[in-house]
Amino acid sequence: MEDGTPVLGNLESKGRFLVLMVNSAERAQRGAELVQNILGRMVRAPLTTIQTIEQLKAAHQGKRPSADDILREIAAPLVHAMLDKQYRATLDEPVGMLGDISPRAAARTKAGRQKVAEWLKYLEMRSSSGPDPQDPMATYDFS
Repeated sequence: MEDGTPVLGNLESKGRFLVLMVNSAERAQRGAELVQNILGRMVRAPLTTIQTIEQLKAAHQGKRPSADDILREIAAPLVHAMLDKQYRATLDEPVGMLGDISPRAAARTKAGRQKVAEWLKYLEMRSSSGPDPQDPMATYDFS
């Protein structure tokens, strides 16, 4: 990880299954032990498959990742947190719709507050105008 913490593998929930993906037999054994220790009787003995790089490439050849690959319950909080971070940073950056001044600076005047409100409404309308009203971008709360 970014802080130097080693990553054993990826753990993913797929329906009724918990999938651990690793890149070595040793990591598979260690990961299975960790999952078993944490979840105990909630999981059964693992079913193991080994796939070579060539097999993995062949299985995914021609497939493109899709937003549907991530559950909305997982994607929404991630997307909303990213948007929170982005919009907080934008408070102190110049915005073209506000006359190239920051929203924080624009909000100091009555006319500026009106422009900020219009800008926020514009952002809200743009994000909710997609074809799927349940998309994480469309469900972001601008308040």
